[in-house]
Amino acid sequence: MSVKNIRKNYWIIAYIFFLVFIFGLYTPANAQNANAEPAYSVYLGGFPIGLTLKPKGVIVVRPAPIETELGSVVAKSPLSGGDIIESVNGAEVRNIKDIDTALSATEDMTAKLGVRRGTALLDITVNLIREDMTGEKRLGLRVRESVAGVGTVTYVKQDGSFACLGHPITLENESFAPCFEGYSFDCKILGCNKGVRGRAGELKGAFSSSVPNGTLYKNCKSGVFGKFKNYEGGELTAVAPRQSVRLGKAYILANVNNSTERYDIEIVKTSSQNSVSDKSMIIRVTDKRLISATGGIVQGMSGSPIIQNNRLVGAVTHVFVSDPTKGYGIYADWMMEN
Repeated sequence: MSVKNIRKNYWIIAYIFFLVFIFGLYTPANAQNANAEPAYSVYLGGFPIGLTLKPKGVIVVRPAPIETELGSVVAKSPLSGGDIIESVNGAEVRNIKDIDTALSATEDMTAKLGVRRGTALLDITVNLIREDMTGEKRLGLRVRESVAGVGTVTYVKQDGSFACLGHPITLENESFAPCFEGYSFDCKILGCNKGVRGRAGELKGAFSSSVPNGTLYKNCKSGVFGKFKNYEGGELTAVAPRQSVRLGKAYILANVNNSTERYDIEIVKTSSQNSVSDKSMIIRVTDKRLISATGGIVQGMSGSPIIQNNRLVGAVTHVFVSDPTKGYGIYADWMMEN
């Protein structure tokens, strides 16, 4: 055999080994991603839940008028909606009464506030206003102690821990509401404002008990997470990896009339994601019953589990205001990471 032929055969053999090596690495990995076995099994949700989140401090809503000896005054404040007042003149604030107590002890007409704005902690000095009727010093702000709302449970783990909403609860400044203390409650759906083009609909719900059925421990980009005191689930359902979600038919579990029911949808778009997003897929409601009852997706349905091929693949998160039959969903495994 000539030297030329030996060299030619050498490069052919080397190329074959190269292909075998590449396919040996690539094919199994992709096969594992596309057809990965579920890592978890959970109880499906689809039922409403009442939520209260309390930060460490009180939440600023907006400026408030104060009746003074010169008339009604709305002071210009360096604080804005969504700011959280954590201290007044160094005294810790847990509730509105703590603010009144700290201001009563203030000798002059200014106060130094410890304010959390997003992730930043700021020291802000404000001018106080004396109320005419009581003579008390006021901040001139409307505040609240907690955030409350209604959502839908996505899943419950076997230890009673649960996930809901699929997106965070936010304050007026769009920052995440800190979960210093939080509780979940049984909830009843009272009715629905249907969604139409240009206006999102809303489920009207109310807490059906003043006694919490669980505690909340996390509010983050992929939803709100807590643990029920007591929960007895039914049949366990596997959680699908996001790589296995496909375009096509699926269904959601939702409660729009005090009964959790199955409603047909279609997954029309999926996104390849390497980090958490509450807009992982686009879904379209095809079930005429749901469209007739709500117009499609409405506020309060956030967290409704999305099931495809008998596996939990995600949760409803947002509605398209331009078309209430369409909305976004988050991949289930993003929620499972919490």
